[in-house]
Amino acid sequence: MKLSQLTLSTTLITLLLVFASPTLAAGVANELTLSPSGSDSASGSRSAPLRTLGAAWRKIPLGNSGRWLLRLKAGIYRNGAPVYWERRGGPITIESVDGRDAARLPGMNVYRVNGLTLRGVRLDDGGDVFHCELCKRVKLDRVTLRGNGAQETIKINQSSDVTIADSDVSGAGDNNFDAVAVRRIKLLRNHFHDAEDWCAYAKGGSTEVIVRGNLFSECGTGGFTAGQGTGMQFMASPFTHYEASSVLIEGNSVRDTEGAAFGVNGSANVLIRRNIATRIGARSHVLEVGYGSRSCDGRPGDAGRSRCASYIRAGGWGTTVVDNGDNFIRIPNSNVLVYDNVISNPVDAASQWQVFSVAGARPGASGGVPSGRRADDGLRIVGNAIYDGGADHSLGLGDGNCRNDQPCNPSSVIAQNEINGRNPTVTQRSDGWLEVTGWAASLPIHKPPAPTLSGRVRPEPQLWRIWP
Repeated sequence: MKLSQLTLSTTLITLLLVFASPTLAAGVANELTLSPSGSDSASGSRSAPLRTLGAAWRKIPLGNSGRWLLRLKAGIYRNGAPVYWERRGGPITIESVDGRDAARLPGMNVYRVNGLTLRGVRLDDGGDVFHCELCKRVKLDRVTLRGNGAQETIKINQSSDVTIADSDVSGAGDNNFDAVAVRRIKLLRNHFHDAEDWCAYAKGGSTEVIVRGNLFSECGTGGFTAGQGTGMQFMASPFTHYEASSVLIEGNSVRDTEGAAFGVNGSANVLIRRNIATRIGARSHVLEVGYGSRSCDGRPGDAGRSRCASYIRAGGWGTTVVDNGDNFIRIPNSNVLVYDNVISNPVDAASQWQVFSVAGARPGASGGVPSGRRADDGLRIVGNAIYDGGADHSLGLGDGNCRNDQPCNPSSVIAQNEINGRNPTVTQRSDGWLEVTGWAASLPIHKPPAPTLSGRVRPEPQLWRIWP
């Protein structure tokens, strides 16, 4: 055989081995199988599964560990699970192999893990059901999470690239989804339900947030809100101005919430469009736009509070003072757009107070916030079909909020929306999501203006443009 023929044959044999062998093929995961009837002294192969999650997790090296797949057979994996899932770099996938919810896990506290995916499993025990801090590339896909009264069902802190998709999240004593200082969040086609406070929110400087196709139901304060209030030391530079920024809330269903369907509290560039809501606001209102709040939490001398002063020196909005209920910093909004939503409360079940709750001028410490900035700056309400109590029910605009020089002034809102005239028909489908029929199903679609950040006081990273 000639040398050239030998070289070619050797190359072909090598390629065949690479594609045939899971251990040689690029991108093929290291695989471990688990079963409640397995043994932690076993190899973890499909024929000799491990028994506990702790044993499987210890087999994954610290640091950048390559691709790993943990296959969970049906059963309960509560005993022997790690107390902390930490310091691994994947991608690492943990999946149920016998169908959704067949493999049941305890709550997970995850720290500095990159590339973690949970697929088809159920978590329903212990503390925050899924808590991830300083994580990157985290995905929960077709996961069921039951809070059973936990403060938050899903809690994500100082992380990036978090996706929750096609999952069922419920049972929080506070919020079902709580993100603080998270960059790039996607909430897609989930059901968030049965929480005492908001179904979900993103705050603490969270940015680049897409909330699309979800169902929010049976929650106390409301459905989804962009922003809220944060201890400044828990934020992440350079996003130390607004509570949330660059947020798209689109195509969601909200029903049976005691409070508002959606809220914006101290956020910039928020687009709320083409959502459907019914049976909302029984204890408050339909939509709210208010201030966020900023304090420096804890007590003087607590670890981490020095970051408050550091962020302020760098130009952030905040304070080094502990919140006493009045001295917190009021965080304004900028460019909040409410477009083409359909909201229908039953004729005999209007919101308690008014359609909109929009904050006006508020006194209080400035904390670096430019003078004159308010919650209603750049608020636009266009193309919505809303029925909430009829002509005698308060619109909630004017009297110090939505001033005449703002696009959300009462006369503009009345002219550009169908409010408390015709009642749009909203029905609940068998899967719980909502749909619109009748005249409101063919409403025109309005193009919102491009996002801006007017009046900024220092150079900021280019805000992510999430709509045309």
